[in-house]
Amino acid sequence: MKKLILLATGGTIASVAGENGLTPGISGAELLEKVNLPGVEITCRDVFALDSSNVQPEEWRVLAAAAFHAAQEADGVVITHGTDTMAYSAAALSFMLHGLRVPVVFTSSQLPMGHLLSDAPVNLAEAVETARTAPPGVYITFNHKIIRGCRAVKVRTMGFDAFESVNARYLGEIFADGLRVYNRQIPASQEKTELYD
Repeated sequence: MKKLILLATGGTIASVAGENGLTPGISGAELLEKVNLPGVEITCRDVFALDSSNVQPEEWRVLAAAAFHAAQEADGVVITHGTDTMAYSAAALSFMLHGLRVPVVFTSSQLPMGHLLSDAPVNLAEAVETARTAPPGVYITFNHKIIRGCRAVKVRTMGFDAFESVNARYLGEIFADGLRVYNRQIPASQEKTELYD
């Protein structure tokens, strides 16, 4: 059984209605309670709880350190994040984490986990499956697509198909018959994993 670590950072996926609109209010453990994820053992760590429009380079350092340590302990890492800056965070970690030996997979949602029509349960389940099966690297899994962390861009604010890959094909996609990774020949550094500040 694969061991994964989920790092929660807030964002829409973890938001609840407040006096001034949506605000992060659901922990990583609470997110996992909403999704059936057989065949994996997942440990949750709440790194911070921010609207992703407030995530900046200072948070990238904190998140990169958390992902680095998690990658030493697990077979894969899932990071829940808000959509506004998720592509920036994934790109930053793609360069801050060198020589990864496990997949680090970002995901989020356009609607909170508790919303009747939320895309959060499917996105989270697919991110877990990506972290369980993909080659080492940093990725975004969103709306049935797996995108390299340094190639993702948010192109839609209202549609569920919010992210696309820039100048590169998707690493993989999720279909009714399961996850398909198109290129497993992604070179992984043989050096010891290092965290670059």
